[in-house]
Amino acid sequence: MPVEANPAFTLILEPVKRCNLSCRYCYSDGAGAGVMSRQTLQTALEKTARYAEQQGFREIHILWHGGEPLLAGLGFFRASMKMLRRLSPDLRFHHYLQTNGLLLDYDFCAFFHDHEFQIGVSLDGPQALHDSMRIGADGQGTHTAVLEKVRLLEAQGVSTGFNAVVTRRSLGQEQAIYRFFQGLGYGFRLNPMIPGRHPETTAAYLLQPGEYGAFLCRVFDAWASTEHQRVMVSPLDLYLEAIAGGVPYECQQQATCAGSHLGVQPSGDVVPCSRFDTHPLGNIHDSEIQALVALPFCEDIRRRAETLSNCHACRHWSICHGGCPLNASVFCHDHMAKDPFCKDYQVIFAKIHRALADLHRTPQLSPES
Repeated sequence: MPVEANPAFTLILEPVKRCNLSCRYCYSDGAGAGVMSRQTLQTALEKTARYAEQQGFREIHILWHGGEPLLAGLGFFRASMKMLRRLSPDLRFHHYLQTNGLLLDYDFCAFFHDHEFQIGVSLDGPQALHDSMRIGADGQGTHTAVLEKVRLLEAQGVSTGFNAVVTRRSLGQEQAIYRFFQGLGYGFRLNPMIPGRHPETTAAYLLQPGEYGAFLCRVFDAWASTEHQRVMVSPLDLYLEAIAGGVPYECQQQATCAGSHLGVQPSGDVVPCSRFDTHPLGNIHDSEIQALVALPFCEDIRRRAETLSNCHACRHWSICHGGCPLNASVFCHDHMAKDPFCKDYQVIFAKIHRALADLHRTPQLSPES
């Protein structure tokens, strides 16, 4: 991907694979090599900065992921800030952290405020829906505890949003989900569930083809009809921008993510992205990033869009490019296939096209904030 189109390199760091929850739909087995060592952390940051400078990236977006990244402890994150201060002054670093929120305390929240972290808290919506899927080791729901921790973020003025996983249990609750987050006053993101490591227990929650698209359409209706206190909803906001501008804003629908995204696991193993952990490229201690992103698997990802010839005539090709290779891999066991959510994208893209056409006819009905 030309750097001009994407000035930021995304480094997905997984300080720890473990988690303190037992969510019914989790795609990770929670195994791993404990907490990432400080040496691995330093090596990952130094090599990322070196690669970014070589390739002309101006920014590095660090996505702290897991597992539950807060299990690494506050000392780990403080050490990372010291390491970053010793790197190139020409690079800008932005921090995003995904957490279930339960380990947040005053010190963590103060740290996130001071270092301008943007925090994504996992919350699936209303309590009954959330507690049916996101449970602790004791089998109890976590909704009330999560919201209590969110108040700590609020008190410190930390930039916060929510991430909700869409399962079959979410269907029919679109209005309730939107109104819930609207009532909290926060933007949120809707991610479809992907197959877990234990399909015998997770298959029942997976969406069927077209259901995610229909779900997004119903959320879009709730979002667009809101006259007051509208909150941001992703990926709808990004799809709206993409359709209006003719270029994709979702990483999953870029022509390629190879060379602009990389994940590093606690052991130092490098993967194309944190969810692509079935395709290790090597170890950060052994190779430079430039060599890792030139490996055959990354070359596959780089040329994948052009091989999806049946997609090229699609009206939405310029903003989709066949979707996410990770989705193709986990659903179809073929990273070169098109994204199995193809039908869903077509449904929601068509919905937004119609809304924009209506907007030109009746400006007062704008779906935008």
